[in-house]
Amino acid sequence: MAEIKENLFSKISDAIRSGTVDKEVKRSARWFKDKIKGLEGEARNRFSRTNALTFYREAEVKQNPIVLKLRANLGDLFCYNYRPKHRETLPYYDMFPLIMLIGHEKDTFLGLNFHYLAPKFRAILLDRVTAKIGRGIINYKKIAKIPQVEPTIHRYRFDHIMKNKIIPIKEEEQEIAIFLPLERFRKAKKSRIWTDSKRRFG
Repeated sequence: MAEIKENLFSKISDAIRSGTVDKEVKRSARWFKDKIKGLEGEARNRFSRTNALTFYREAEVKQNPIVLKLRANLGDLFCYNYRPKHRETLPYYDMFPLIMLIGHEKDTFLGLNFHYLAPKFRAILLDRVTAKIGRGIINYKKIAKIPQVEPTIHRYRFDHIMKNKIIPIKEEEQEIAIFLPLERFRKAKKSRIWTDSKRRFG
């Protein structure tokens, strides 16, 4: 049990130890460590899995993407298998996005994909979005000035979600889910992508 907890916490603590961090990151890291300690056995086992395919296969709840338009609340988190329509022209892309839903239209939806940030910046983004929105309704205009938003915002097509299923992330599990290394980048390594993202927001 102790080994599982340490393995999970190391995903973010290693990133934090590598340099000087501010209070927001440290607070998120402490929250993450405390949350892992309090997980029950079944949930702890589920969140110890770091492979996207396994995570998708063993998810207890899978929903039709139509819920993103009909029932989902803006600000909710979802993950899914995805194949971009114009992937040949993209420098790189994530085949297993973990997004915060911030808008939708007839054929597409808009989300913040946390995978485009290194773990410590995922913590900062979630903290700042939460602080900015509070209990209000999220939209791009409200969060556009948060520096970490720019590299994470992506528009996705409903008809390019593979297997036509999405996994909702429970509200109480969001702050753990964003740190799980579920990203499945194609055409570039995550280190390069995270460096590009950091360059974009300074």
